[in-house]
Amino acid sequence: MGLFGLTVVRNAWITDDAYITLRTIENFIAGYGLTYNPFIRVQAYTHPLWMLLLSFGYLVQMRMFGFDSNNGLYLLTLLVSVGLACGAVTLVMSRISGEQIENKGLFIIAALFSKAFLDYATSGLENPLTYFLLALFLVLFLNKKSGLFWLTFISSLLALNRLDTLLFAIPALGFTFFQDLKDWRRNTGLILLGLLPFFLWELFSMIYYGFPFPNTAYAKLNTGIGERLLLIQGLDYMVNSMGLDPLTLFVVAFAGVCAVIERDQKVLVVYSGVLLYLLYTVFIGGDFMTGRFLAAPLFVSAALLSGSQIYSRQTILTVLVVLFVIGVTAPRPPLFWLLSPPSENLADYRDEFGIDDEKAVYFSRSGLMINGFRSNRGGSRFAGTNWVIKPPVEVTVEGAIGLYGYQKGPRVYTIDQFALVDPLLARLPVTDNLNWRIGHFERAIPAGYLETLETRNNAIEDPALAEYYEKLSMITTGSIWEWDRLQEIWNFNTGKYDELLKTYQSSTGF
Repeated sequence: MGLFGLTVVRNAWITDDAYITLRTIENFIAGYGLTYNPFIRVQAYTHPLWMLLLSFGYLVQMRMFGFDSNNGLYLLTLLVSVGLACGAVTLVMSRISGEQIENKGLFIIAALFSKAFLDYATSGLENPLTYFLLALFLVLFLNKKSGLFWLTFISSLLALNRLDTLLFAIPALGFTFFQDLKDWRRNTGLILLGLLPFFLWELFSMIYYGFPFPNTAYAKLNTGIGERLLLIQGLDYMVNSMGLDPLTLFVVAFAGVCAVIERDQKVLVVYSGVLLYLLYTVFIGGDFMTGRFLAAPLFVSAALLSGSQIYSRQTILTVLVVLFVIGVTAPRPPLFWLLSPPSENLADYRDEFGIDDEKAVYFSRSGLMINGFRSNRGGSRFAGTNWVIKPPVEVTVEGAIGLYGYQKGPRVYTIDQFALVDPLLARLPVTDNLNWRIGHFERAIPAGYLETLETRNNAIEDPALAEYYEKLSMITTGSIWEWDRLQEIWNFNTGKYDELLKTYQSSTGF
């Protein structure tokens, strides 16, 4: 465990996308709203629970040390990440792994040599909280008579942390529910009560943001790209993992074989959740970050392996040796990270499928062992007590907006052509359905849109799109409880204005 904690710290870093959340948190604490660009209500993050946890920690930190504490949110994010990752591993080792030290060794070796697991044990994304919640879920489901309320409650927190991780829990919830069908009314009530945190967030999201899902969901799923192309890209994502991080998928596959041999119902149910999540990952095209969507499947699979009782001590030792050899011979094993410095050529870390080794790309800029306590902030976020930002404002369009936007602070309105933080662009058609990179679907900036953002007067030239934006801006900037705004929320979510987008699309040819 000491070696694991040391390895997590040595690998600690923050990816560019995480700074989108960090900028949102700073705007939230400063009073600009729970959004990336001040006073424009857009959910630019995909992990509400993670964001709220860091916001609470940052608020406490600011009360203690003041708004201008050097690099405080960066260090807080890494501290919370390391603590949750170590806590998740401790839960598995103490409550799920078998009594033999070899079983515990099986899990810790998998955790130490899985690039996916170690890379995203920090990174500033929600993965460490996902690990911890999955560990709690496994402890409840595998080690005792499962209480449906608590299983559902933790599942609700998983969904609140990142919606797609609910797939891990669905089979177990169904299994527990159908074990006692005679009391189905009570069980249905327990499930609804357990899901209350998620329901409350969705209610808040509909009222505050006007939409049930993060803006990134509309930007990345509203692309018009065929399912077959996404499926091929998803399979490429698995191929990429086998090349850079062969141990991760080996452990996932081996856990499935052992689950079938063991024939323990609960183990099979948990593993079916892993398969469900992997299928989902393939069908959505994977991700542009190597291993990110395989980190949680590795964690659950390694936990199941370490708790299995079907193999002898000699077999476990053999598996340990195999895992060690696979891990050591991988291209960039996290246990030996920093023994050789990362290349300065970023092209070395992107494969032909457009998938990056994100840690290798960004470690020189945001790695704890390189940056330490130095600020990467680029100045104070809070200029005095004047929090009012009036037009005209500086508007900039960038490719990677995470660290760039974080350094610029709230007085620069920042958007990207991939539409991650902009509600209008996220709903526009993709510029090119043939030449694209997963997670990066480019939109053309409509004529007059930048002037609209600078002056906050609608200068969009296309009449249909101008009308569409007028309706949309009522949701994102209007008074929250205004009746007309609530009506527009209903209209947008029921597709009333989709014809305006189709008219714009036919006029532009996209």
